[in-house]
Amino acid sequence: MGISVVDADSVRRLLSMSLCIDLMQETQIAISQGEIKIPLRTTLPVHEGKASFLVMPGEVGAPGIFGAKLLSIYPDNPAQGLAAIQGYVLLFDAADGSPKALVDAASLTALRTAAASAAATRALAKLDASRLGLLGYGVQAESHLEAMCAVRHIGEVRVWGPNIEKATAFAARHQRPELIIEAVETAGEAVRDADVVCAVSNARDPVIVADDVSPGAHLNLVGAHKPNGREADAETLSRSRVYTEVTEFALAEAGDLILAIEEGVFCASAILGEIGEVFAGTLPGRTSDDEITLYKSLGNTAQDLAAAGFVAERNRLLGQSV
Repeated sequence: MGISVVDADSVRRLLSMSLCIDLMQETQIAISQGEIKIPLRTTLPVHEGKASFLVMPGEVGAPGIFGAKLLSIYPDNPAQGLAAIQGYVLLFDAADGSPKALVDAASLTALRTAAASAAATRALAKLDASRLGLLGYGVQAESHLEAMCAVRHIGEVRVWGPNIEKATAFAARHQRPELIIEAVETAGEAVRDADVVCAVSNARDPVIVADDVSPGAHLNLVGAHKPNGREADAETLSRSRVYTEVTEFALAEAGDLILAIEEGVFCASAILGEIGEVFAGTLPGRTSDDEITLYKSLGNTAQDLAAAGFVAERNRLLGQSV
């Protein structure tokens, strides 16, 4: 049997946001319990250093899904009307090692990243959280808006980005009777009084400043994924209960943590643990309504492979039923 190819439209048809949220929670529990072993991803600068090629291998599940996510990241592409993230997740048959499926990586990344943030929000945000601050207006902003509404009764959203016209267009596009979305001029306006903040920007320097963060807020830091970039200042981390996906990887790649540690405002020992431990009930999450909780997202191969494996299997079963 030849290799199957699952395109972007099929990814969203085969895997809903609600199902993906539960799948990401299960995957993170397995990581934190040592059931999944994944190596640090390899990043190769390409296009004269203006872009990156990422290779992320791994194996998840039983009897086992193994493969790799192969991805290009061209940050300047959106200005030309092109996707910044492009590539595939390649899955292999665990029985004989033959290539099994190619799953569109851009749509999968948008879906599983937001779903992982939603799982963290479900575990850490206040139960009555209703105001969302959204820092960014791209693909991840769209998927995070959907994801946050799936786990909390969000009624008000303030969206910010460096281009107010694009933020305004985003707000108009997603406005609906039960959801008030307003574009704001500054990141501080989006963060202040928000119960949940999703930072999905391309910022190199902090767009979240500690004095703007309200007591009881939950923060998802998603956009920064290199050691020299961050979305929150060091003081924000020092005031928060901080959780990672995989702490080893976060200390190697997450500028939000690395730069705060280098500045002496935060220390690695202040990281409470991995979000999978909270999901499993072995690590406390929020303990009061006044605490600030923070989930640092980098994404990991296990998330991609788990989601791709689910999609590929449903695609196979649907093909058999035709």
